[in-house]
Amino acid sequence: MFQKNSFSVPSDSSGILLVKEIQTRRCSNTGQAEIGKFLKVVVRNTKTSLNKIKKKKSRAIVVRTKHMIFTKQGRYYNFCDNALVLLKKRMNSRGKELYGPTSKDLKIKKFRVAYRCVF
Repeated sequence: MFQKNSFSVPSDSSGILLVKEIQTRRCSNTGQAEIGKFLKVVVRNTKTSLNKIKKKKSRAIVVRTKHMIFTKQGRYYNFCDNALVLLKKRMNSRGKELYGPTSKDLKIKKFRVAYRCVF
């Protein structure tokens, strides 16, 4: 689960290496974001060609969490790491492709990104 002031590595091909979470949006009272929730993040570390993007705010969506997820069918699953995807203004990802598996909940929520592997 993602909390305020925690660091994470995005799982897309945007060239951004490290981000810091500023705000969890539309989450429960605990302030922890689950899969499919939106975050506000600040870019902390990038590749050398993208130095202009440093210290800029952007939005992100949570793709994977280490926390166990229970489905309505009675199944449960969890991932090895926490991951998020950085977004542009119109809900499109900054990178052209995503790395690693994602959950099926994002497809149900009509999040438009080409997935390689969906559970």
